[in-house]
Amino acid sequence: MSTTPDLIPILASSDEAALVTDIYNENQGPRKGIFLTFHQAHRLIEFHLPNKQLDQLFYFKRGYNNRVYLAHCADGSEFIIRIGGRFWDHTKIINEAQALSLARAALGNAVDVPLFVGTSVEESKVHTDKASRILPHDYIIMDRLPGVPLDTVWDDLSQQDKKTIVDQAAEIFSRLRSIELTTIGNFVQGPQNEPQVGALMEGGGGPFLRWGDFIGANIKKELRNLAKHESKFAEIMPYLPRIHALLDKVQSGLLEKQFEEKAKEQGEDTSERPITFLHGDFESRNILVVGTKITGLHDFEFAGGFPSEQEWCAGFEWLFARSEDPYDESEQQKMRDMTEDQKEIREYFMTTLKERHGMLPFGPGHQEYKVVLHHCQSNIAPWWLVDPDRNTWTEHQVQTLRTAAASLDKALTFLGC
Repeated sequence: MSTTPDLIPILASSDEAALVTDIYNENQGPRKGIFLTFHQAHRLIEFHLPNKQLDQLFYFKRGYNNRVYLAHCADGSEFIIRIGGRFWDHTKIINEAQALSLARAALGNAVDVPLFVGTSVEESKVHTDKASRILPHDYIIMDRLPGVPLDTVWDDLSQQDKKTIVDQAAEIFSRLRSIELTTIGNFVQGPQNEPQVGALMEGGGGPFLRWGDFIGANIKKELRNLAKHESKFAEIMPYLPRIHALLDKVQSGLLEKQFEEKAKEQGEDTSERPITFLHGDFESRNILVVGTKITGLHDFEFAGGFPSEQEWCAGFEWLFARSEDPYDESEQQKMRDMTEDQKEIREYFMTTLKERHGMLPFGPGHQEYKVVLHHCQSNIAPWWLVDPDRNTWTEHQVQTLRTAAASLDKALTFLGC
């Protein structure tokens, strides 16, 4: 099998210490200290797929939260082994398994989603002593879907080919959004093994019936992170009284009422299904294509039942269609730097969603305050600065905190706090 710069062979003879030095060399972040050797992969395949024999193992040098490997077996079959980062546990695996079950039913023959063939959850029922586990980390083994990641070929496609793919992406998004839910949270396994909305994976709490309770829980989680890492985020501390004022407005329902009344006065459309199934990371790196055909959608690890604006704030950056944060300078600069071709594809996507599927993006003219609030939360205790010690920060990292503080100030003012 030929390799690429993103696909690195892991040999049976590879020295573990050399692998850690040469390949798994992060000194911070969720993948620090997380890795898989050929021997461990062989044992995983032997345990979960006893009729298969591992022949070759490759490491995908991509991603942020997980380590991803391609296992090529002697009979030609291939499987993906994904190891979860150190900040996650088996709840994320259970969430993804249940999300895939729902997605498969909604998507039908529109696009394939992965099938699980084994996870660390099943193994832990056999190897009950953690020391006897094949890996000390949670993992998923799934079938390999055909195609290549869209982000690896997108720039080389013609405008017409891009529109063909956008048509399919809009259809997929619409089908997933057709799954309406009544509570907010991530997925757990119900009493009859059915997907059921449960507590949030991050920060716990829930499931939530009200938008305000969900957003309030998120703000409280960020406040806990801020208190835990107060010495790192000195620039944020002056805004603490205003953040608490925002929390009160969110939990009381006053913030929603304030902006809904304003929208009605200005004739804006406020209609929206409040809670739907969301993929959680609808980006080109998670879309597989063969030519101009979308063949697969994967990475449902952050899926769940969420307010509709969440997907617009977390996805579609590949189309420059992520909801604009008017107070984030880097996001605004991206919009200013768009080429005419990029503007055309973005507009085509927006028009397709509106005219064919009846969906509006969140942002200017449509519940913009929810977009501002989403980004406001992430600037309270910026997650990308939590792990490294402040005395090791680069000048760029220091500047991102200053930008986060300035953005937080502007967002709080916009939200009336």
